[in-house]
Amino acid sequence: MKRTIFVFFLITALSGCATAGGSSTVSAQSTSERRVFELINIEREKYELPPYIWHDTLAVISRAHSEDMLRNNSVSSTGSDGSTASQRIRQGGITNSTGQNTLVYGGGNTPEQRVAAWTESSRNVILHEDRSHIGIGIVQRPAGSNAKNTAYWTLTVIEIPPDFTPSEIRAFELRVFELTNIERASHGLPPLTWHDTLSVSARGHSEDLMRNNMTGHTGSDGSVVRERIERAGLTNTKYRAENCAYGQRTPEAAVASWMNSPGHRANILSESPTHLGVGLVQRAEGVTAQYSTYWTQNFCAFR
Repeated sequence: MKRTIFVFFLITALSGCATAGGSSTVSAQSTSERRVFELINIEREKYELPPYIWHDTLAVISRAHSEDMLRNNSVSSTGSDGSTASQRIRQGGITNSTGQNTLVYGGGNTPEQRVAAWTESSRNVILHEDRSHIGIGIVQRPAGSNAKNTAYWTLTVIEIPPDFTPSEIRAFELRVFELTNIERASHGLPPLTWHDTLSVSARGHSEDLMRNNMTGHTGSDGSVVRERIERAGLTNTKYRAENCAYGQRTPEAAVASWMNSPGHRANILSESPTHLGVGLVQRAEGVTAQYSTYWTQNFCAFR
């Protein structure tokens, strides 16, 4: 199979707290940029991923890099001044990004051809679960230029952490509960009953994972789900299970990730539990956790 040559650049784990220049408008997009944006989100929808949000400032930064590649007749994620993508993003005023991926290309593809090539070769960028905003910059070679390529493309995706209010977090937890029961009903299973204490236990585990930049079902103190549920005061349980998810920005995305994972799906569709609690925690300011959100489900049945 013929492969298109591209350059891929990945940077993670930058953090900050100032917000700069972003919007969901498309007024700053060229026709080709808008079409790439549309095609990428169509591809993401196929995999039940949330659409990327257009970011005007990020598009300006991407366009400037494409201009730089054209002027210097090069195709590289490194700028002619030696700058990295993360440095250009910060210099452009975006200081609240916690992760970036940049793709660059030189050539005369149509948007359809370019997105198809990137989808094949760079699926981890096009279908990234932990990125939220996108900027695209496409610059055409002007007449009289000695640049090698007819066009220069820069695509940058970043993660800007969500900032949910306490009421939004509570609503999201209840929505996960609702979606879980919808999945169970579609498989002929009885609904689970909401349990506040289980929710406290689940939220405590999400908080622990976030504070200690961990994933999984073992707490920072070595605890397992049974111990955490008992510590919360539920000592008469005969069944306990737990699901965790990281980085999803919506309840729908969190539940979809569980339903697409055999072990997590088995917990949701198990006949054993009768009660459920959900705990969502978002990354706190100043914490260097990998993910912006931490979701935990605690299931149980009582003796």
